Amino acid sequence: MLCPLLQASPLRFVGSDFPGVVAPGTPQLRGVAADIIRTLCQREQLACSIQLLPWPRAQAMLQNGQADVLIGPYRTAARAASMRFSRYPIYIDTLYWYRRTEQAVQWDGRFDSLVGLRLGVTRGWTLGQRFEEAKPRLEIDNADTLLQSMLKLQRKRLDLVASNDRNARHTLAQLGRSDIVPILPAISQQGGYMGYALHALDKPALQRFEQALVHLAESGELARLSQEQGLAYPGKNTNWPDYLRQLP
Repeated sequence: MLCPLLQASPLRFVGSDFPGVVAPGTPQLRGVAADIIRTLCQREQLACSIQLLPWPRAQAMLQNGQADVLIGPYRTAARAASMRFSRYPIYIDTLYWYRRTEQAVQWDGRFDSLVGLRLGVTRGWTLGQRFEEAKPRLEIDNADTLLQSMLKLQRKRLDLVASNDRNARHTLAQLGRSDIVPILPAISQQGGYMGYALHALDKPALQRFEQALVHLAESGELARLSQEQGLAYPGKNTNWPDYLRQLP
């Protein structure tokens, strides 16, 4: 997708098919991130391109200098070494472990309680910094898509599958499954940000985009765009410093 505006060298956005955030559509991409990019690039008279790829490849393109902005990454220490995050998230996710209804699994919010279980995680996804630190102690099965992990769970090849509720609802609807459910407590709540490539930080276009994104969040307009996509987002009266401190 190309936003045909004034700047000769477009801001290159890359992401993956994330329901509600950015996804293929006709005649244009759908999702809150697609709406944000179109709105701000038109408002600021910036050219932009958006490319959807498998998530690991999208991350690699940012690191290799082939893209300027990664759409929607959660914040982790490892990612902070290769990108800078927007001041405000563009969406908020709640993450859960999913199980078959007939299976009893003990999960108390500590990753050590999952030692010995077969855990499905989509390749390139993270569940937050605590998960990254616990991974060496866990039996992780990486699949290319959440759909593949859910099928393994259905066939009893996995004990639990991790997902945000947004992607899980979409995938389970595809499968027509009502016997795979989330368990409490939630793993974490994560903000999905715009991830800015280190090589692009000095670009005036990127700086203008970030300033416009800050205004979009603080004005409450981002909350409106989120509601139109069926997502929740804090409104304009949010105490942002306190809110952001509770996110990893």
